[in-house]
Amino acid sequence: MRVISGIAKGMRLVSVEGMDVRPTADRVKESVFNIIGQYFHDKEALDIFCGSGGNGIEFLSRGAKSCVFVDTCSESLKVTRENLKHTKLNEGAKVINMDYKKYLKTTEDRFDIIYMDPPFDELQKYRHTLAIILERNLLKKDGLLVVEYRYGSRIDFTGYEVLKEKKYGSTSIAVLGVPDESNICR
Repeated sequence: MRVISGIAKGMRLVSVEGMDVRPTADRVKESVFNIIGQYFHDKEALDIFCGSGGNGIEFLSRGAKSCVFVDTCSESLKVTRENLKHTKLNEGAKVINMDYKKYLKTTEDRFDIIYMDPPFDELQKYRHTLAIILERNLLKKDGLLVVEYRYGSRIDFTGYEVLKEKKYGSTSIAVLGVPDESNICR
C-alpha cells in the first residue's frame, strides 16, 4: 500500500496486520482519485471506517486542507497515526476513536468529500452511514461521497445522485453527490 500522488507520492504505508481490515488496493485508489480529479485541493475530508488511513492520507497528500479519520479499532488508529507521522501529514489530520454512528450523529463538521469503506459483509453499516450523512446534511454543497463496496452487493443510494460507478475485480466504487433540490439549506 502506498501514497499514489501529491507531496507524499510513493511513500509506503503500513497496514494493520492480522485484523479484518481490507486496505483499498493501489489500483482502485488510483482510479478513484483519477475520477474525482483535483476536487479535494484545499477541501475538508472525512475517512470514515479509516482502517490504516490510506484514503485520508491520499486526500492530505493531494492538498486537502484537513481530514478526519474515524474508526473504532484502536490498533487501526495506531497504524493511522504511524502512517500520518511517516508521511509528515499530521497537520490537518484529526484521528478519532469512535463508533461511526455516534460520530456522524454528533459531529458539527461538514465535509467537501467523504470516503466510506465499511467491512464488505456489514451492509447495515452502509445503510446507516448513507442515511445519517443525508439526514444530517454532512456533505457541503457540491460535496462528493465515495463508497467502496463488494461488487454485486445491493447498496441503496436513494437520495443521492450517482455520478460514477466503476468495478475493479471484486470491488465496486460509487461516487455520489446530493441533488441540488436537497441542498436548499446549504
